[in-house]
Amino acid sequence: MTATLNYVAPGSKRNRLYVAPGSHLSTTEYEPHEVRVADGRPYRAELSLDRAGFTLLDHRSAVTDFRAAEEVGLLYPGEAERLVAEVTGADHVAAVGWVLRSAADDRGGAQPTASDVHVDVHPDRAAGRLRDFHDRLGLPGRAFRRAIFSSLWRPFSPPPQDWPLALCDYRSTGDGEGVPNLMLVVDALPDPDTVPDVVPDADARPAASVFAYNPAHRWWYFPRMHAGEALLFKLHDSDHSVAWRAPHTAFRDPSVTAGQPRESIEIRTVAFFY
Repeated sequence: MTATLNYVAPGSKRNRLYVAPGSHLSTTEYEPHEVRVADGRPYRAELSLDRAGFTLLDHRSAVTDFRAAEEVGLLYPGEAERLVAEVTGADHVAAVGWVLRSAADDRGGAQPTASDVHVDVHPDRAAGRLRDFHDRLGLPGRAFRRAIFSSLWRPFSPPPQDWPLALCDYRSTGDGEGVPNLMLVVDALPDPDTVPDVVPDADARPAASVFAYNPAHRWWYFPRMHAGEALLFKLHDSDHSVAWRAPHTAFRDPSVTAGQPRESIEIRTVAFFY
């Protein structure tokens, strides 16, 4: 299908995402581009984690209500850790946080869909974040030879989703693409007209990568996903001999006119190899 994706605009200077409970504010300037997004289901075997940077998994969760934070916190991190270990063959996997997203007007505390072309960690920040995770988790006092930072994404609203997830095939991207987009967690969103031009200690703050339009990008999605399926995609792999990240974005599916608002959960994990 043809869909509209939001790429970072040339010359965008205040590249920041302010995140507050249940909402966010971007001061990054974006520009829309129409692209082709192909159905990945017929090519599922080809679209693997180490080739494309993402893979579609069949997985039925024991969680009965993803809106119930206590149930999710009790069951889902362990499920995600076991699933990622099985798929990657890592020696140790740890869940490091989960987020609910909703395309509904009343999101009930969930974050809105992330509708810009991005990867959640910039490569200049990745090595430090992985070392910090390793130290904080109290893992064996020896260096890891490889680490993967990934996201496990699952819709739990019934199909079809009005805002599905599109993933860019790593093989169509350049390793030098992407500019930092600072993430600033705040109690309340600032006034967009008065945000400062400079953020103190910007280089030390968490940052995602946002991407400029590239006509070579090849985009995929998996229509009519359900709660028994999940997408696993890389945010950073320290092994750059394989696909090491997958740019992604939510997009409005123009073919869905009566679908319920998409609700989804994403849980991030770090996988270590010794």
